[in-house]
Amino acid sequence: MKPDLHRGPHVVTIDFNGPSRSSYDGSNMFSTPVPATVAFRSAIPEDCADLALLADMATRRLTSFLWGQVASPGQSSFEVGRNIIRNDTSHYMHQKNWRVAVDRGVLIGALNGYVIPEPTGSPPASEVIKPLNALKDVAAGTWYIAVASIYPEHQGKGLGKSLLSEAENIARSAGKDRLTLMVGSFNARAYGLYAKSGFTEWERRPFHPFPGSDEPGEWILMVKDL
Repeated sequence: MKPDLHRGPHVVTIDFNGPSRSSYDGSNMFSTPVPATVAFRSAIPEDCADLALLADMATRRLTSFLWGQVASPGQSSFEVGRNIIRNDTSHYMHQKNWRVAVDRGVLIGALNGYVIPEPTGSPPASEVIKPLNALKDVAAGTWYIAVASIYPEHQGKGLGKSLLSEAENIARSAGKDRLTLMVGSFNARAYGLYAKSGFTEWERRPFHPFPGSDEPGEWILMVKDL
């Protein structure tokens, strides 16, 4: 069964380098000031290759796995992703739903989010993404952080906090009072940052491994009241 890419993986990790299983309390993200040269802007078509890579980093290879499921013979999964982000205006990952972080003109990270619509009885999904779609249904009506990612060479500078703050600002502008995201139980560092940022657990679902994935665990839906 080919995945419904409009439903997507919907899982996020941000601003970390090194093994994801190590303990982490989020303190570095809050004590390091963000460089004054960093600014946010809306994404443009020229950003789409970066956005495809950052999306796959955030979803820990799940996005490229799903793109590969619908790729033509010989086609790169990242070509599929770039095309979706650049051209598919109905997709949640379309460039219109991204904000990018730039430092002196260089793209260093990005944020993708949107308001999750009410469930509509979507087509059957693969076992890998069924749990994520179920959590998405729970979070319907919230402003959802689907992707937040920073290139490794720019990590450790407090940019993770900036991405979350940018998401909060957008959510409030959209008239939403709840912010949600998902994280794997195997990603203790990301979970620590979200908890430090005021997110709490809402629900969990089982994690179904896929080729190249993390170890088994659970998907965790987290929420923050604004």
